[in-house]
Amino acid sequence: MEKKIKFSDKNAVSKIVYLTVIAILCVSAIVIGIVASNNRKRPSDTDTNPPVSDGTTPGGDNENDGSNDGGNENENENVKPTLTFVCPTSGTVYKSHSTTTPVFSNTLDEWRIHTGIDISTEDGASVFAVCDGEVTGVYNDPMLGQTIEITHSDTHKSYYSNLEKDTALHKVGDNVKQGDTIGYVGDTTISELADEPHLHFEMKVSGESVNPLDYFTEESKLASLGIVSGNEENDS
Repeated sequence: MEKKIKFSDKNAVSKIVYLTVIAILCVSAIVIGIVASNNRKRPSDTDTNPPVSDGTTPGGDNENDGSNDGGNENENENVKPTLTFVCPTSGTVYKSHSTTTPVFSNTLDEWRIHTGIDISTEDGASVFAVCDGEVTGVYNDPMLGQTIEITHSDTHKSYYSNLEKDTALHKVGDNVKQGDTIGYVGDTTISELADEPHLHFEMKVSGESVNPLDYFTEESKLASLGIVSGNEENDS
């Protein structure tokens, strides 16, 4: 005899199917949510080097253009004008620059190094700035007498000694131009008092004593000192 399914049994089966479908949908929703979350966290290939619109990305075209322009400006600012020097007075070089071979001092009656050049000239002769610069010293040197120091650059300085006392035409901080009169030849040097009237002149480059004749222009040496290029030793 065929068994008949009761109505209550049909309801139970429907409930089981219904719950199974709901469970499958929930599991699917959870899986989809997990996958979507992972996709949001994982950066795409296009996000590894995002474009920057303000041109500040290292190596960007805009930055290179700016740096090149700035570099050219800095190079122009760092170009320093070439310094030229003229003779500080007119006369004859009678005592040479010598930091290795001693030179005889008539006043001290001894041989000693000579860190400048002595230019014989008339007492009271005008003394000129050899190059543009700033007066950075006006003082009485214990051995060389009344002295003016002029700074021409970070490395170049000039010193004018045996000047007249109390006749300083400039003070510390004054700017002078090449050829400006800065003083007059006197007799204030103790170490060279027995010598004829002269200007004791020195130059230093980066703190080292140098021969001024190596820096004067050829035209100035010829006009002021009567020195022809290559004949400095004979004329001094």
